Amino acid sequence: MAGIAVERTGISRRDLEALCFIGEQYAVRADQLATRLDCNPRTVQRLLARLREQRLLDVRRLLVGEPAWAIPTVRGLRIAGLPFGLWRPRLGGLAHVSAVTDVRLHVQARSPESEWVCERTLAREKQTPEAHLADGVVLLDGKRIAIEVELTIKSKRRVLGIVDELLGRYDAVLYYCAPGPHRLLSELEREANWPSLGIRALPTTASVSR
Repeated sequence: MAGIAVERTGISRRDLEALCFIGEQYAVRADQLATRLDCNPRTVQRLLARLREQRLLDVRRLLVGEPAWAIPTVRGLRIAGLPFGLWRPRLGGLAHVSAVTDVRLHVQARSPESEWVCERTLAREKQTPEAHLADGVVLLDGKRIAIEVELTIKSKRRVLGIVDELLGRYDAVLYYCAPGPHRLLSELEREANWPSLGIRALPTTASVSR
């Protein structure tokens, strides 16, 4: 499908891969895309301009002082071969979307052989409405590792329920947390003794690109 898309649109395979990455993550900041492609900001600006010109994505300044966000259009999603619907940004959810992308960049930089299954794909494969949806799943060495990105503190009961559920469905669970949730998860991990739970500090785009 990607080959057909390249032929029909005239965009490069690299541009198509960038569009697919953006679509899988809902939306991606320009600096995150630069990290993903290992290129400088000017190259990313030219890429985004090309894709916007072809109506494959929108580029918006959503938060003051932050880089622009790239958001695929329906046409862009279809050209990328992605079956997802159009995503409309909510300011309250941008921090989490951004943090999940930082975690994906971090994980794949350290384990290039791993495969990332995005939340949007997991949502389409969801078996029951009440099942908890991980922020991503990493396939590595024959194991399925659920990824959770936590920016805010949830109740202990809620966290216990999520971890127990995910450990029942995956080989391991890896949490990337802001300081508050990190302390709570560490406390619960000592109490519950989850051998397949890992707790990490949140990476940033700047730290991934070093």
